[in-house]
Parts: sequence; C-alpha cells; structure tokens
Amino acid sequence: MTLFRAVQEALANVARHATAGKTGVTLSYMEDVVVADVRDDGVGFTPSDACGGGFGLTAMRQRVVRLAGNIEVESAPGQGTAISVTVPAIPIAAEQGAT
Repeated sequence: MTLFRAVQEALANVARHATAGKTGVTLSYMEDVVVADVRDDGVGFTPSDACGGGFGLTAMRQRVVRLAGNIEVESAPGQGTAISVTVPAIPIAAEQGAT
C-alpha cells in the first residue's frame, strides 16, 4: 500500500506541477527490496526548494521511512524529475507465518 500511495502522490505531482509530455512508472521486485520509479520529462525543480512547499513529498517520505525504506528525488529546473521509492521485500513465507 505504501508503494501504491507513493506512486499515486508522485503522479499527482506530475499532473499538478510538471507540465510533462511523458511520464513513466516502473515497479521492480528484487530479492530483498521492491522499487517503484516515477520519471517525467517536465519542468523539474530544485529538490531542496520543495521541502517546505507542500505536504506531498514530506508525507511520501514519512510513509516510506516507517517501513525502513528510502526515497530519492532527482530533479533540476528544465531537466524533469525522477522519484525512486525503495521498501524491503517481505518474503511470502514470513507473510504466511504472520496469519
């Protein structure tokens, strides 16, 4: 659910702010982590300037950190934006044992 919400928020930010022509979403499942990447070719921004501007990136970061995950934002004016969200993968066996 955390990955879904992070991607949802990233796409909402693209729609609101990016003026992007193209946006791509990639979901990768690796042995120990799951990674969701959202990239756009929009107007970009300076990530340090966005920290106090709204709740989207802050809330996204708070959700991800609660799961011992990580979020990386790469952007620059005129260069588009890439957001990568990584959370630990939960093995199926561990999930089944919890029920």
